[in-house]
Amino acid sequence: MSVRKKPLKFTHQPFLLLKVTPTALLGRDNVFQYGVELAPPFGKFSFGFDYGKGKSSWSLDKEHKALFPDQETKIIRGEIRGYFSDWYPFYALDKKPFGRYYALEYAQKDISYTYRPDVILYGGNTLPSLTELDVATVERAIHVKFGNHFLISKWFFIDTFAGIGVGQYVTQTPDSEVELQNIGFTTNRPPRINNTKGLFLSKTAGIRLCLPI
Repeated sequence: MSVRKKPLKFTHQPFLLLKVTPTALLGRDNVFQYGVELAPPFGKFSFGFDYGKGKSSWSLDKEHKALFPDQETKIIRGEIRGYFSDWYPFYALDKKPFGRYYALEYAQKDISYTYRPDVILYGGNTLPSLTELDVATVERAIHVKFGNHFLISKWFFIDTFAGIGVGQYVTQTPDSEVELQNIGFTTNRPPRINNTKGLFLSKTAGIRLCLPI
């Protein structure tokens, strides 16, 4: 015979969650990301906003750190989410921000770094150019996500999520008059090749640590 776990007791239904995303530090661009989720006491949906910033000097990927030693990354995320309605004992409440959820997310990542192109010498040898170019990459994506809030205590939630969507990227030297080369759709990571643009399959997953208020 299964025994139902005693539900957590709250003095009030949380309306604001403060969040930190430690898994973002392990990604390609190692971003320290934090944000909030607002669950107003009306309607069926809640709203989340995240901001992150990172530097390649923090990277755990030695090759990436060597290729882009001065890279800086900024990311913003915004989402609207709805919670499923069958989570005891919260079915009598507005469901926010408890239990399983689905979400639609917009994410934008701005990346900047300097690039020194190779000069091809006679015979096929190369030397690094003395000229440095400032390069900027912008990645935008729309994700459909599913996740779950695990309620550890009334002061601590764990938010796990995964999602998939479509992204668009542009990599170029600012103010460059060079025509962007469209290299099409890719299911891999968007390439960081200067003066290119294209679409890519965007995936997202991670864990957020949450403080309910």
